Amino acid sequence: MITTTVDTILNRALAGEDLSLEEGIVLLLQTEPEAITEIQETANQLRHRQASDLVTYVINRNINFTNICEQHCSFCAFRRDAGADGAYWLEWGQILEKAADAVHRGATEICMQGGLHPEAKINGASLPYYLQLVKTIKKDFPELHLHAFSPQEVQFIAQQDGLSYAQVIEALQAAGVGSMPGTAAEILDDEVRRVLCPEKTNTATWLEIVGTAHQLGMPTTSTMLSGHIETPQQQMGHLEKLRSLQKTACDRGYSSSITEFILLPFVGQEAPKPLRSRVGRDQPILSDALLLTAVARIFLGNWIPNHQPSWVKLGLECATEALIWGCNDLGGTLMEEHITTMAGAIGGTCMEVETLQNAISSVGRPYQQRDTLYQLIIDN
Repeated sequence: MITTTVDTILNRALAGEDLSLEEGIVLLLQTEPEAITEIQETANQLRHRQASDLVTYVINRNINFTNICEQHCSFCAFRRDAGADGAYWLEWGQILEKAADAVHRGATEICMQGGLHPEAKINGASLPYYLQLVKTIKKDFPELHLHAFSPQEVQFIAQQDGLSYAQVIEALQAAGVGSMPGTAAEILDDEVRRVLCPEKTNTATWLEIVGTAHQLGMPTTSTMLSGHIETPQQQMGHLEKLRSLQKTACDRGYSSSITEFILLPFVGQEAPKPLRSRVGRDQPILSDALLLTAVARIFLGNWIPNHQPSWVKLGLECATEALIWGCNDLGGTLMEEHITTMAGAIGGTCMEVETLQNAISSVGRPYQQRDTLYQLIIDN
């Protein structure tokens, strides 16, 4: 039987009310199939109300410009030390070649992130190197939207050059960066971060950098790396911090805020052994990911209406399943993807537009291409 508590919580959500952190935890702890079905159906109803039945996708390309990184996150199979086997650092011509190929294939977006490479400098400074990355692409392809450089990269540049976060963001914005990926969030709980990514930015700094971006008019996304060592309580704490951040942007009248929430289930097949042993499995548990997807929609949807699964981490079939658990977007074509693939993900690195469209149609929903900021792209 579904408990009165679950019924009451879901009815409050359907009435348009924001749930408390404690109510979200109650939902995440449900194990009875009947209760989970009610949660799924509620998330699907709210998705219909908050984001319509349309499922969107973006034609984009990832450019991970280097995997050389000074940090040692316990889950990362992507990073390398300089000079190590498999280490790479793209030259300007290679970056331009990838951008040109993306445009040829219809891309409207380049998503660009990389390792924290201490030698990535021009004239001894970090920021000019990152600005040159942007200008290299924007000079030849001004129409491309650059979705680039995580809060972690912003902090790295600021620390390298003795700048404020605002100075870094303003310079990147002026050079042509259009939005900031909300990656490096992992779980916004410092107890978890001390195990998962002890050298990375802490929770307060991540929130400060993303909040600064909003204040300066730069949109961001938001993410959660789930299904490793975190508890349901810590998952809900993460979602509550994102919702609070979005509320602040809205309450203060900022022109930009969080455009989407993306759940990134942990893939540990090639992760360093200590974390693999602690987690105890290599691939995500679909049922856990779907329940969290639904609860995220119920908890965040009034404030962040666009929710996206990760076909790279889940595989396309499971990501398509997430469309009936609260998601209204199926992500991008990517064209290449190294960070998750090197961790042992099974979803692949590139998705054709037609494949995404067919997946969306399989759940009886209409599809439409969008741009990075969720403006629909209608064919002439």
